[in-house]
Amino acid sequence: MNIAQKLIWKQSTIFSAIITKKEGKKMKKGLMIVLSLVLIFGIVGLGHSADVKKGIHVGNAGAFTGDAAAPCMEIYNSSQIAVDEWNAKGGIQGVEIKHIMGDDAMDPAQGVNVAHKFVADELMYGVVGPPMSHIAQATLKIYGAADMASITTAASKPDLTEQGYKHFFRVNARNDAHGWNCALFMKQNLKAKRVAILNEKTAYNVNMAKETIAGLKKLGITDIMQETIVAGAKDYSAVLTKVKAFKPDVLFFVATTAPDCAIGVRQAKELGIKAIFFGTEGARDKNDFIKAAEGAAEGAYVYHFAPDIYSISEAAEYVKKYESTYEVLSGFGPPAYEAMNILLSAIDKAAADGDITRQEVLQSLQKTENYKGILGFPVTFDAKGDLKGGATYFFQVVGNDFKQVAVMTGK
Repeated sequence: MNIAQKLIWKQSTIFSAIITKKEGKKMKKGLMIVLSLVLIFGIVGLGHSADVKKGIHVGNAGAFTGDAAAPCMEIYNSSQIAVDEWNAKGGIQGVEIKHIMGDDAMDPAQGVNVAHKFVADELMYGVVGPPMSHIAQATLKIYGAADMASITTAASKPDLTEQGYKHFFRVNARNDAHGWNCALFMKQNLKAKRVAILNEKTAYNVNMAKETIAGLKKLGITDIMQETIVAGAKDYSAVLTKVKAFKPDVLFFVATTAPDCAIGVRQAKELGIKAIFFGTEGARDKNDFIKAAEGAAEGAYVYHFAPDIYSISEAAEYVKKYESTYEVLSGFGPPAYEAMNILLSAIDKAAADGDITRQEVLQSLQKTENYKGILGFPVTFDAKGDLKGGATYFFQVVGNDFKQVAVMTGK
């Protein structure tokens, strides 16, 4: 008896018990309870068992319009390559996989709309994304209630996996790892003694600044300036003037998107700030950061959740396919290719008997251990859904590209 059959049997037992009482009010109340249960299970898809032949859908949630469109489209396109490869081999149980885009435009309200759309699709068995922590937080409960597997490639706020949900997984390290590693990098590699930190007020940025400051203080660096900035601003000169007066060794610019980082590094140069510019993962974009900075990014550093993919032999075929179709590859695509392959592998296992449920997909994902793909390290999820042994990768802008200069694992 599968999950759906057990639910139907349980509901029918309750219904029969209510009828035998033959008490008007109690019967009415009981019927309402049963109908509510049926409605809830119908909406969220708990235990929904379907013939695989009806179709297999996978979602991709991200900001496909706006300032974060470039990295998010890299995520989508890399996921599409994985889907195309599976379909070329016959899909899942001979069924072609359909890859559906859900644009949240970095807006939590739109992210919620995307989540509702995805969970309402009875043929949807998993989602890659959302890649941003504040969208992931806004949609966590919706996907969780529907047993919808979600694999983020970038959302790093620690408490996303500290709330008891069993549907949310990461192929990236968390901010409590990144923050400490960034602090180590500033001290050990950049020889920082005075640090200025400018951060946006979104979930990821605030948390990243907090974790980094905690790390710096633990390492004995207490001469720290912190100010907030506004995402999408075209002028950071006012706050950068304060930074100039502070005379830091390192300016940690904690912005979400590459265009904001490009403005930040360009204006810092224009104001004559001598500090080393250190950008976040969002800055690892050849066009929207390096090219947009018009030379000002030369020598700047960024951290990222993914390694230099060009140095990994297992990734060569993926790189060839991506660049021949979509041209410029930064660092956001490889984890998405990995995440989609892991998701499709779980769906494939869940569908092995011809029927499939979202819960079966989750159970398969939870058993992911030592998955070897293109990232140069095996992927294993812990009990919370976090990546075991995640690292932070550091790059320096050299010419028109990023050169990986260090890998930090908390030591």
